[in-house]
Amino acid sequence: MLSWREWQVLQALVKTYVEVGMPVGSRTLLDRETLGISAATIRNTLAVLEEKELLQQPHTSAGRIPTDKGYRLYVEQCVDPDCALPEGEGAQLRQQLHEHLAEAGVDEILNQLAKILGQVSHQLGVVMAPAFEQGIFQKVELVKLGEQRLLLVLSIRQGSVRSLVIEVGSACCQRDLEFLSGQINQRLQGLSMAQIRASMRERLASVETGDPQLLRVISEEIEGLHRPGAGDLHVAGTRNICLQPEFRDPQRMAELIDLVERKEALAQMLQQRQGMVVTIGRENHVQEMQWCSVVTASYAVDGAVGLIGVIGPTRMPYERVAALVNYLASRAAQFVG
Repeated sequence: MLSWREWQVLQALVKTYVEVGMPVGSRTLLDRETLGISAATIRNTLAVLEEKELLQQPHTSAGRIPTDKGYRLYVEQCVDPDCALPEGEGAQLRQQLHEHLAEAGVDEILNQLAKILGQVSHQLGVVMAPAFEQGIFQKVELVKLGEQRLLLVLSIRQGSVRSLVIEVGSACCQRDLEFLSGQINQRLQGLSMAQIRASMRERLASVETGDPQLLRVISEEIEGLHRPGAGDLHVAGTRNICLQPEFRDPQRMAELIDLVERKEALAQMLQQRQGMVVTIGRENHVQEMQWCSVVTASYAVDGAVGLIGVIGPTRMPYERVAALVNYLASRAAQFVG
């Protein structure tokens, strides 16, 4: 529990630190904020907040910066899950969306959304396609690549496509593959990928094929497609992160870039987030993300849920970023759908 004065000082320090990017002392707060208290009172209050583990001093003679715990309290008190952008900024962003997205395909729309998010937030923009698991099956195509190799391409109604090369134990011809894909499509049409994963073997039990092992291999591969893949996640704005003072340490920067490049791992880390979610510093369980905050909001297309968000240092303008993420998430469906 904080007193009103303690909360005033904490709020002022977080805002000031986000703006200046340097440890904040009592004199800086006195000059920048209208707190109505003396420098001595500010110093005493900062010491109390440090005792409560809401602030810390990076160096003995330096000012103070918020801890993850301090940011968390600030976010809980100041960030509205339904926050909105100022009307003028919203109108400008709306025009930008229509210019870039009106005639684009699904993948390009998601990629452009990530770019716009990165540009406007000056952070790392991330956009995840609607979850394959919740998508509605459209069709599967099987294409012969070699004597015992084939390409499986699975499409869902929301526009997502997964493809993979399968090694099979026996020779197959294209005509047999076309017949088999027709049989599969007939039995799985209109089902969600979750329904298919739960009941596919029973639904395909009556499929007539000369090679039961081929059908079994294809069934197993389709069942395994529910996990988010690298192609589902679009990331833009790496340069923005590189310019942040928190990532001047080459090792820290390299670890984050490595995670971003391993899109599948990042996608799986983000897939469970629903609604507006803010995770700060060590609340992110992945080691490479413990210097970062992640602000995400979900969007829905035909019952399938996707995600839009920002990754940046914990020194982040949370209110503005949350409003931006919320705005784009509320409009993503009209473009992606």
